[in-house]
Amino acid sequence: MVFHVKKGEPVVIPLATRSNTLFHLMLGTWLGMLFDGLDTTIFMLTMYPCLAELLKTDSYARVGEIGAIIMAVFMFGWALGAIGFGILADKYGRARMLALTVIVYGVFTGLCAFCHSWQELAVWRFFVGCGIGAEASLGGVLLAESLGRSDFRVRAVGILQSGFPVGVLLLALLNLLFGKLGWRFLYFLGIAPALLALYLRAFIEEPSDQEELRQSLRNIKCKAPHLRTPDESRLLTAPLVSLFDRSNRRALLVIMILAGTACIGTYGVLAWLPAWINQIVGTVAIRERSLALIAQNLGALCVPLVGGTIVKKCGRPFAFRASFIGALFACTTLFIFQKSFSYLTLIHIAMCGFFVCSAWTFLFIYVPELFEARIRATAFSFSIQSSRVLAGFSALFGGSLISAFMGQYAVAGASISLVYIIGLVATFFMPPTDGIVGDAKRVSLKTSETPVEAMQ
Repeated sequence: MVFHVKKGEPVVIPLATRSNTLFHLMLGTWLGMLFDGLDTTIFMLTMYPCLAELLKTDSYARVGEIGAIIMAVFMFGWALGAIGFGILADKYGRARMLALTVIVYGVFTGLCAFCHSWQELAVWRFFVGCGIGAEASLGGVLLAESLGRSDFRVRAVGILQSGFPVGVLLLALLNLLFGKLGWRFLYFLGIAPALLALYLRAFIEEPSDQEELRQSLRNIKCKAPHLRTPDESRLLTAPLVSLFDRSNRRALLVIMILAGTACIGTYGVLAWLPAWINQIVGTVAIRERSLALIAQNLGALCVPLVGGTIVKKCGRPFAFRASFIGALFACTTLFIFQKSFSYLTLIHIAMCGFFVCSAWTFLFIYVPELFEARIRATAFSFSIQSSRVLAGFSALFGGSLISAFMGQYAVAGASISLVYIIGLVATFFMPPTDGIVGDAKRVSLKTSETPVEAMQ
């Protein structure tokens, strides 16, 4: 299959040489993202009824306090799992690690259905976070590398990102259908992703460039240290160490700020929406919470329709600025002015979903363009997913705000939304890229058996 970056300049995609291979790649990574959305959002959707039962209380302040702790633990697991599996993926391959991560978060989501204390729930959610964080990163890297020099990549990333809101919409539908059976039943349904691992291992292949790179690295390791060239020695440096080289520091810092802003906005602001709906409605609000999730993720689903066009026509910095300014306005006005549940509230929530979630699509397009293939999975996972630590602390901060303001979720949500100002400033320091992921710039290194091509 051939795509064109510029008119008259054909580009062959390394992995997707057959249409059915590209189909399995897109379907497998998209389904992984769908189940990420479903299993991530279960706790946010069921936080109040779940913790009210486990804590034996109906206090919004107490539920908010403990809910913040569990969300923070989940975020810490997300960061640790993403970084750990990212390092393993650079060493052992993306596809193999991708399947393992799906098993991890599927099994531990199912275990949440059987917990009897909030501490036990927090432990299982930590491991759910490990799996989801790793899967989201590896799926994005695998897709970007397989379509790295293709003009289709930007649209493919949008399609991939649409899986997350579709997963949340699926959860909202399941809640409408089965919500009366209780929160435990929804967690039990969350074990389904484990079955996806079988499909991933059977049909998803490793990008050919990655296979060649690992073989070349093995050849270099077979050479005596004094016979290696400086470039060959550099290629054997641990990916996490190389990530902090002077050449990567600016990109790493800027991406961590952009991703931290997006992450805090998602999990320090939107995460409180279902509990906020409970509060303004004054009941368990199964229907209202489900409608709010549907509205939020219908807004997010609009991102793939226009996100790629915005990036191509206006550039990456403009895309991030539009996302952060829109999210700042939509989120603060939602919590300040919406005092009751109505159709206007749903429209407002849809706006929040669009602007907040658009930043993730832009990150998945931009970040793989910044780092060489040898460290790309580590760099992608660390730069984006380490921001989950910030999100974890922001969740704790939000819980403290809720307690300080006597259980007022709206005050916490509006206050934390101001983080978008920091992200907006960071967009003015973004390193430029050529828009290509892969081997556009190569350095050939001769070994005793095969050449090593270090993709810059």
